[in-house]
Amino acid sequence: MKKQYGYMLFKRYVRFIMDHILFRHHYILGRENMPKDGEPFIVPSNHQNAAIDPVAIVLSYPQPVHPYVLTMGGVFTWNETLNKFWDWLGMLPAYRMNYEGVEETLKNTKFVVDFASDKLLENYPVMVFPEMHHHNEHWMRDWAAGYLEIAFMAARKSNYEKDVKVMPLAHHYSSYFDIQGSYMLRYGEPISLKPYYEKYQSKPRTTIREVNNLIRSRVRDMMLYTDDLDHHDLYDYVRNSKLGDEYAVQLGLKPAYLPERLESDKQLWAEMENGLVAKADGPEIVEEMQMTYEAIRDEEKRLGVKEHAAEKKRWSLLAIACSLILQLALLPLWLVSLFPWAICYFVPPMFVPGREDRNNKMFDQSLQFIVSMIVFIPLLVLITVLVLGLVWGWWWQALVWIALWWPFAMFAWDYSQWVRRTFDQIRLRLHRSETTKLDTLYGTLYRLTKQLTDKK
Repeated sequence: MKKQYGYMLFKRYVRFIMDHILFRHHYILGRENMPKDGEPFIVPSNHQNAAIDPVAIVLSYPQPVHPYVLTMGGVFTWNETLNKFWDWLGMLPAYRMNYEGVEETLKNTKFVVDFASDKLLENYPVMVFPEMHHHNEHWMRDWAAGYLEIAFMAARKSNYEKDVKVMPLAHHYSSYFDIQGSYMLRYGEPISLKPYYEKYQSKPRTTIREVNNLIRSRVRDMMLYTDDLDHHDLYDYVRNSKLGDEYAVQLGLKPAYLPERLESDKQLWAEMENGLVAKADGPEIVEEMQMTYEAIRDEEKRLGVKEHAAEKKRWSLLAIACSLILQLALLPLWLVSLFPWAICYFVPPMFVPGREDRNNKMFDQSLQFIVSMIVFIPLLVLITVLVLGLVWGWWWQALVWIALWWPFAMFAWDYSQWVRRTFDQIRLRLHRSETTKLDTLYGTLYRLTKQLTDKK
């Protein structure tokens, strides 16, 4: 595998944007499970967050590793110039019958499988998303087994001498849509395909199904997962509530530390699901919880406050007044801090193809991030240097101004969230009867959750 210094430099730039602006904390667990140099391996993962998922995986590999990523084939139809850039990044088109069509899939899949298997044998990791589409629920679709076609083809090309490995990977995010949250990747123990070579040669379909089910179950065990999609949003609301924080503390875990919070949330979800099945009155309790949850969301929307806002400690009038005064004083600094981030937020959507037809917030936001990172941030850096440096002769001032963009990004986000919390508190004070109703509904939801999870 050749070192590609331009790619390595670009990767450092992306890592800074990803790990310091888009997210505040990141955690990579199980990196010690990565196969040694010279061992071909493929990485199948759950698909939780559109284009952010492959970026997070690529950044988790140490330099100078240059993985290849199977990506939805549709992005290769946008622009020929972009296609060259995708190739440079190591993106390969993944054709899916339900999305790119039967004809395109049948015509191109054989080439992609052949090319990817060659890259495996050249010691380039290949990463895939067998669900074939992202989603924002904590579950998994059925897995397509094309990645095992790639892996076994690589083994066949080596006359079954190379020990091709499959390394399961699971993503988890503190939030799908808010910036400055946390994300984590957990690498599982690699699974050697060598014990399956003999069986594959006589029964390829049966072997692939067996291995695919095994790997999918490994990923499922590492992630927050439920099959009960009818109550998914209820479970998700409960785990993100004050009760979820208390549950983590009871287990001796840190609610704010994402790896430990994930373990706590998995146990809480398991107890709620077990209560639904094991308790005689479990279904009635869950249905009452569902109705309570829906009533809470209706009230929160009616008040115009963020989820769980009414759970927080209420501010005094003095605290609200002080917040408003400080916010007013800091308003000019906030307006200054919006450059260049307001441009990166509002302008890129105009350049994302098919936005109006898709109605897919997660996909569009991740593309917005990609377009900003690839086009608008470098362009705004260039414009700033040219205007301040070339026109006015302020070269060092231009560099200082650009260096301030990062802390300004943090300030702009924190300030906007502070304003949001302040106005939530004002709304809760102005609508006391609705707030009292919310408090009662929260109490009911907590009581029902504890009743459902009580092991007595």
